[in-house]
Amino acid sequence: MRKTYSQEERMEALKLAEEIGTTAAGQRLGINPNTIFNWRSRMAKKEVKRAAVPQLSEEEWRAENKRLKKELAEKQEEVEIMQAALGFFVKSRKK
Repeated sequence: MRKTYSQEERMEALKLAEEIGTTAAGQRLGINPNTIFNWRSRMAKKEVKRAAVPQLSEEEWRAENKRLKKELAEKQEEVEIMQAALGFFVKSRKK
C-alpha cells in the first residue's frame, strides 16, 4: 500500500535532499529516492508555471480583464457579421 505524505513532509524531505543528497535523504527518511526526485520535478514544473504568469497588481489585472472583455465583444460582433454575410451568400446561391 502506498504511503501518502503531507505537503510539509514533502517540503522537509526536499530540503534535506538539498543538504545531504537525494539518495541519503531517502535512506534516512525511509522514502524511495525516486519519490523525492518526482517531488522535485513536480515542484520545478509548478515554479515554471508560476513564473509564466505575469505579476500584476490588482488594478493592472482589472485593466487587462476590461481590455480582454472589450476585445472579446469586438470579435463576437465580427463573427456575427460574418455569419450574416455567409447566410446572405448561401441564400443567393440557392436561387
